[in-house]
Amino acid sequence: MSNPDFQTVLDTYMSADRKTVKLDVVFAGNPYETDTMDRVDDLKAAVARGLANSGFEQAEFAIGGVTSSNADLRAISNEDYSRTVVFMLIGLFIVLMLLFRSIVMPVYLIVSLLVTYYTSLAVTEAIFVKLLGYAGVSWAVPFFGFVMLVALGIDYSIFLMERFKEYKHLSPQEAILSAMKNMGTVIVSAAVILGGTFAAMLPSGVMSLLQIATLVLCGLLLYALVMLPLFVPVMVRLFGPANWWPFMKR
Repeated sequence: MSNPDFQTVLDTYMSADRKTVKLDVVFAGNPYETDTMDRVDDLKAAVARGLANSGFEQAEFAIGGVTSSNADLRAISNEDYSRTVVFMLIGLFIVLMLLFRSIVMPVYLIVSLLVTYYTSLAVTEAIFVKLLGYAGVSWAVPFFGFVMLVALGIDYSIFLMERFKEYKHLSPQEAILSAMKNMGTVIVSAAVILGGTFAAMLPSGVMSLLQIATLVLCGLLLYALVMLPLFVPVMVRLFGPANWWPFMKR
């Protein structure tokens, strides 16, 4: 214990008052992989088991490092993501209900956005995980991808349905066809231009930006070419006059 070399070891791994000790744990996997981050909880459980019945049960412990920090960021992001999704959907529903004077239309417009988002997220994961062999998508992708894609998609929905509202004197089938004829080229043009803007992020080389750009590009194409031309008109035709419920004319 009095050997100077041994004291150097103690100074490296213990505090000056010898009440705090540091242990280095090196995972076998990449410290940035999701599988490695999932093992942080296992490490905490292992430390708790090691302290049990050792005389140091009351000792406080914490885990630091790149993997732990990323795991904490992922946990915070997941909490913020859930909260953001709820607040955005509630806010969108209220705004659309007041704008269109309907409860039915906001419901299937929001459903179309959710289907587009989760489909685009699945395509992004298939490209980067299944095709390119990465460990997973970045923890930032679901959060920022949802905010961007929903914000952009709801604009295109408003373009179309506001024109549909102007043809309220026609039958729903005729009104949606007229709205598509007038706004279809505008929506597709806007989607192409905005898609080019996000495509400029692809040469950046930053993995999270690549994945977010891929998600938004897939979502824009899917929403402008499939959901708005096909899904929304089908919903309009399905509900008919009930599109304006509960503010329908007598």
